[in-house]
Amino acid sequence: MKILIADDSELMRIVMKGFFKKFLSTCEISETSNLSETFNLLNKQDFDFLLLDINMPSGDSDPDTVKEILAIQENVKVCMFSGNDKNTLEQDYRDAGAIGFIQKNGDMSEALKEVLANNF
Repeated sequence: MKILIADDSELMRIVMKGFFKKFLSTCEISETSNLSETFNLLNKQDFDFLLLDINMPSGDSDPDTVKEILAIQENVKVCMFSGNDKNTLEQDYRDAGAIGFIQKNGDMSEALKEVLANNF
């Protein structure tokens, strides 16, 4: 499985990379730290799963961002990843095509495990 983690926090990328390796027997993980890098990579390589942070310094990911990503790679599973309130935002992102929403201050390991189990 080819995974892209798009988050401006190196610590969050490291933590989530560890969870992916824990739950998936084989995976290839790429990382980006801003939206521009993310779109550049999505235009060059195909991915199965994108873990996408909402708030990044060079541009935030809104529901239209999810639609733009799916227009580039219609088969990529986009999962939102944010410290923002899941209850307030999740439905708008799901309506745009995201498959899940992982709250950064919640049980990220269990949330990722559930998203992967429900979609792969």
